[in-house]
Amino acid sequence: MKVLAALTVSLTVGMGAAILGWLTPTASIAVSLMGFGIVVRLGWFWTLPAVLFLGVGSLLSRGREGRRNVRQVLANGGVATLFALLGDPGAYLTALATAFSDTVATEVGTRLSKRAYLITTFAEVPPGTSGGVSLPGTVAGILTSLLMASFSLLSSEGNPWAVVLAASVGFLSDSIIGAVLESRGFFGNDTTNLLATLIGAGTYVLLSHIV
Repeated sequence: MKVLAALTVSLTVGMGAAILGWLTPTASIAVSLMGFGIVVRLGWFWTLPAVLFLGVGSLLSRGREGRRNVRQVLANGGVATLFALLGDPGAYLTALATAFSDTVATEVGTRLSKRAYLITTFAEVPPGTSGGVSLPGTVAGILTSLLMASFSLLSSEGNPWAVVLAASVGFLSDSIIGAVLESRGFFGNDTTNLLATLIGAGTYVLLSHIV
């Protein structure tokens, strides 16, 4: 019964996101499968941070990016889903928080800041430039990490402070990767996002399980 309910709700969320114009059809299928895996492995509660990211992130970036495709979905949520399937809610939450914080930082920085600075050289660049950071965007990103860490507090699973620190490392590493590699054409933004979420989740594992 739980498996059937999880599949039904996950498909409904995925289709709903496609109908709202947030996702392409193939991306909605990917979101449905990821949500199904999260429910089955971690439980219903842990779908809430994913739904929050999907909703708020889509609304913030909708006018600038349009529908998210399957590559973007996997780049932002693939690492989180992997750690969910491995049964590590803290690392799962951190990977999501990294992607969510990066999205919020980019959108807030682009909208509210008249200038940004390249994270590697501090040279002034237009807001939205790959590797560029701004004060409003960085603050918004850290606040988003704190918001996501509240799920760890509510569930009493994982280490909330490790989530905040690791997610902040993750979303700032996104800017470093963007400035050093993406801007030089080594790969695109999807790969940058994937690497950043992996760094965020990996940092969480180091902080909570090893240090």
